[in-house]
Order: sequence, then C-alpha cells, then structure tokens
Amino acid sequence: MSTLKFLIFHILFFLISSILWVHAQDVQKPVELEKIIVTPGRFTIYDGATPQISLSKQEIERFPLIDNDIMRSGHVFPGVIASDYSARFSVRGGEKDGVAVRLDGMELYNPYHLQDFGGAVSLVGLGLIQRSDLLMGGFPAEYGQKMSGVFDISTKMPNTEKVSANFGLDLINATAMVEGPLTEKGGWLLSARRGYVDIILTLMDIDEKYKPQYADVYGKLVYQLTDADTLTFNGLYGWDKNRIRIEDVDNNLDSQYDNTTAWLKWRHTFGTSHWTDIYLFAGTSSQERTTRETNFDNRDFRFIGTKAELTANVFEKHTIRSGIEWRWLTAQYEYDVSERIAGINNYKHIMADIDDNGNDIKFFLQDEWQIHPKLAVNVGGRYVVQNYRRPDVQNYEIGPRVAIAVRPKENLVFRGAWGIYHQPVDLMSVPVEDGIQTVGLAEQSTHYILGGEYSRNNFLIKLEGYYKTFDNLVGRLREFGRQTQIFTSPKSAEATGFDVFATQAVSSRLTWGLGYAYGIAEEISGNTTIYRQYDRRHSIFLSSSQQITSTWHLYVSWRFHTGDPRTPLIHELIDDGTACNRQFGETHSDRLPPYHSLNFRITKRSPYKRWTLTWYFQILNLYNHTNVDQYAFSEVLDEETGAIVECTIEEEPQFPIVPTLGMTITF
Repeated sequence: MSTLKFLIFHILFFLISSILWVHAQDVQKPVELEKIIVTPGRFTIYDGATPQISLSKQEIERFPLIDNDIMRSGHVFPGVIASDYSARFSVRGGEKDGVAVRLDGMELYNPYHLQDFGGAVSLVGLGLIQRSDLLMGGFPAEYGQKMSGVFDISTKMPNTEKVSANFGLDLINATAMVEGPLTEKGGWLLSARRGYVDIILTLMDIDEKYKPQYADVYGKLVYQLTDADTLTFNGLYGWDKNRIRIEDVDNNLDSQYDNTTAWLKWRHTFGTSHWTDIYLFAGTSSQERTTRETNFDNRDFRFIGTKAELTANVFEKHTIRSGIEWRWLTAQYEYDVSERIAGINNYKHIMADIDDNGNDIKFFLQDEWQIHPKLAVNVGGRYVVQNYRRPDVQNYEIGPRVAIAVRPKENLVFRGAWGIYHQPVDLMSVPVEDGIQTVGLAEQSTHYILGGEYSRNNFLIKLEGYYKTFDNLVGRLREFGRQTQIFTSPKSAEATGFDVFATQAVSSRLTWGLGYAYGIAEEISGNTTIYRQYDRRHSIFLSSSQQITSTWHLYVSWRFHTGDPRTPLIHELIDDGTACNRQFGETHSDRLPPYHSLNFRITKRSPYKRWTLTWYFQILNLYNHTNVDQYAFSEVLDEETGAIVECTIEEEPQFPIVPTLGMTITF
C-alpha cells in the first residue's frame, strides 16, 4: 500500500471510529468504574494528594538532587541506571537513547543541556511539572518511538486567578517563572533559566579551561474556547555553547546547540467520557561542533507535522485509544571526525555528507478492557512507516502489545505484559559516527514482564521481573571527555532481572523507602557475548523523609551499586620516549569499583504575608567517598621540555563531597 493510500485509509478509519464512538456515548449513560491499573513498570511523580504507587512533586523537591532536575528524580527508582554527571538514564539494560521524553503529549528531541558531558541538565525544570510517569517496560501501544522506557511529563496549568512569580537560585542555575490569567477563559505561563557553570568555573582555580553556557525558555498558553473546546500552545527553546581547552590542539572543543519545539493542541470533549486531541507541531535542532581543530560534526534538522488522538470510554468497560501522526523531516549532516583508537597515534577517520528529507506516518490502536472488578486487559498495536529507508529493506513495522492485570484481593494485584517495541532510526538519528549514512530497519525489543504489588496500611511493596531481547541494534551515544569509550557494534542483546520497590508512611511525618534491582545485560559483538555498558548487577536505594516541624523537612538517602563493566587499559612508553602506546584489553572484561554515596537535604519554608521564601541546604556524597566514573589514558610531561616522561592510567572520579545552598522566592 502506498504512503498516500495508507494515510487516506487511516484518516477515514479515524473519522468513522469517532462517529461510532460518539454515537455510543449518546445512546448510553457513562458508568464510573473502579479501574485496575494494567500497565506494569509504572512510577508516578505528580502534584497533588499522594497515591501509594506515586511520589509527589513536593517530595521530589526535597530530594538531594543537582539542580532539582526532574530527569534526575527518576534515578531513585530501581531498574534505572545513571551516573552523577548525567541527567540521562537508561532502564533495565537498554541504551540511554531508548527512553522517550514526552512533554504535554509531545515527544521531545534530545531535551538536554551540556550534551558534550552526557546531557548533565534536562531542558524541563521541576517547577513546571504537574505530573510525570516513568514507564520501564510493557507499556501500551499509545507510547511509541522508543524501545526501553517512557518519561511522560505533564506541565502545570497556569494560575488563572492572579499574576504570580517564582524566582529560584541554586548551585548551577538561576530560574524565573511568571504566570497569570488570560481574560476569564485561560491563563499563561513563562519560564526562563540560565546556567552559570561558566561563571563558577571562572572563579575556581583549576587547570582545565572550561566555558559551558546554556539557557532555556518555556511558555504555555491555555484558552477555553467553549465548554467543550480548549486550545493549548506550548513552546520550548534550549541553547548551549561550550568552549573547552581551546588552546589544546589534541583535546579542544568548540560547540553550539539550538533546540526548538512548538505545538498547538485542540481538545474537544464529547460529554464526560470521550475526547479528541488534535496537534499541530514544528521544530528545529542544530549542532555545530568542532574538536581537535580539524574535526567537525554539524547537523541541521527541521520537522513539521500533525497528529490526532481519540479517547473513548464505551460499553461501560472499555477505554479505547486511537491515534495517527504524520511528520515531515529534513536533515543535513556534515561529519568529518578522526577518532583515536588503540595503538600509537592510531585514528579511525569517518566522513558523512547527508542532505535528505522524508515522511513518517504512525498509527496506534488499543483497548483497555475492565472485564471484571478483578480482571483487566490492554490489547493494542502500533504501525510505523517511513518512505526514506533503503530500498533493500521494508519501510514499515507492526508492534503488537498485550498486558493483563489480576486483582484477587483488594490490596493485591498481579500484572504481566508482552510486546514488540520498535525504535525507528529516523533522519534526525542517523548514526553517522559508525559510518552509517542510510536509514534501515528499526531497532526492536521484545518485552516479557511479570510482577505483583501489595499495599496495606500505608505500606507498599512492588516486585517485577523482566526478560528483554534487542535486535537490529545500531549506533551509540558519543560523550565528550577524557574518559575512554569502547564502542562495539552489536546486532542483538538481551537483559534479564527484577526490581523491588517498597515504601511506608510510618506516620504523617515520617516515611521510608527501599529500592533494589538485580540485572544482567549482555550483547553479541561479532562471535563473542560480552556484558553491555549498562549491565549493573546489584543496585540499592534507601531513603528516609521526615517532617521535623511544619516548616522544616529532612531527607536522607543512601545509594549503592556494584561496578559497571569496564575495558582494561594498557599505556606504555615506547622505546624512544616520543609517544605512548595505547592498548585496550578484552572489552568489558573487568568492572569498576562499587559505587556508594550518602546524601542529605534539609528544607525550610518560611511563609510571609505576600510572599514565601523556601531555601535548602544539601550535601551530596557526605562522607566524600571516591566513586570512579572511568579510567583514562594520561601522559606525564616534562615541564621544561614538554617531552613525555610517563604513560599512566588515571581514575576519572564522579562527584566528590558537594555542598549546595539554594532558594526560591514565590510572590
């Protein structure tokens, strides 16, 4: 079927389905049901009264986190794999780029600042958040494009009663947010943030010369056209500029990133149980990156599109969701990089010059059926077609998904899920770093999930096991730095493990939490099976949250995990003493030392007549344990002659002890 015929067919299908479901709503009275949550692997952060499986935004604001980052808040959940330096994370043995980030229904492209450092800060500030769901496996068909997880964020509604302002200052950012009413039918919100890491580094006496700069702006406007129609406009812009060791010919970096996404949503409700969401969206992303003066990586992306989604509660027990999306993309790549590999002054040279455009069409349909108060199922599937793939591969994928939940008792639920998840390589994600210049089959993962959840008297425990396979794997994220990176090109992989999450509200003032994860992740590289980079055998997270008084709060947490895989390094001075011979051992045959860190945060809220001051003091890595991020090649030079004296392997540490003071003023 041609792309045009496919698009026409599904538009007609969507319209006919809408008419039928609206008719069903007219002829029967909706019935409110006590629904079972079917989706496994779900954790929620939200602003409001706390259900037991969730964490409130107020709790997250009290976590000891760098920059109060909403993405870093996901690091506390079992099965999440992350480092101190990055807001990015992976889940259950997958890659970091396998987690989708959605904001108010729109999937964001690469929403991170400081991308040359692994994405240290996300583009979305915690103060904007109303609710956030982290889905780590077995998620339904409405979520697509990524094969490991989904971080689904909903922003707060603007203040429609009065103009209010919020100003915040912490270790690395200054933030301002203003919101207010828009006539009697809506409201607006505007937030801006500027990182000042560059200013801090200028004041510090360090040998390295870094100058990272970044800023972002977010705006939201909501307008109620009628009782049944609401328009919402969102806009997000992020900007980065990094200048690192410019005078060092072998290790310099000069880069700039721009990222813009804007979208308009029209929601129309039919009664109280049916609604449609229609989106118009567009965005741009550009990157100009130069290293070692002669290496450059320039990218320029543009996209526009529309999508329509329908939600209908019909026949008393069915929640049906359907959607179709069309997106047009254009991409230009100018890539010319020499990567240093093993040996004496050994480099691998990769070039790519791409100028292409094309269309993506995506369709999903799912039905969550509450068969019985003790039984529910979710059945659905996704269809993706791309017209710019290589002619020797099929240009579409179909991904069926099914989940089931059984509640034998009121406080006990068992869940299971199976599904095929595709992560298409689109024009904005061609892995040119690996010498690939065309788009082929989508990466694919199959999930098998089984678990249970028990809650009673403010106590919750959740256990979930998983087995995942990965196929058609291509590409890896590159991160700038002195760290040694070993890139394999696996075609397939698998991950097995289980997670345990427990929490209890001992009283209205004291809550504790425990997370434990066990996992094995392996991949096939050539004819050899090796551990994946995100194979993390044991992880533990302990926390205690105490409301000391009505205005004072104390949060203490301890994190531990066994060492991640590493490749042994050999660094020897050659006979004439003019160079070092860099050699890699067997890939991922060794491990880093175990990681552990004790963190605490104390928060004070001081309300006044017209404004409120909230400040916090926190210390990360309280006992200053040296956690190793990676081992790196290093050369010891003679200060007078500049000749190489010794070739060494040095530890690249993660955060040392980090005290932080921050405050927020709300008017």
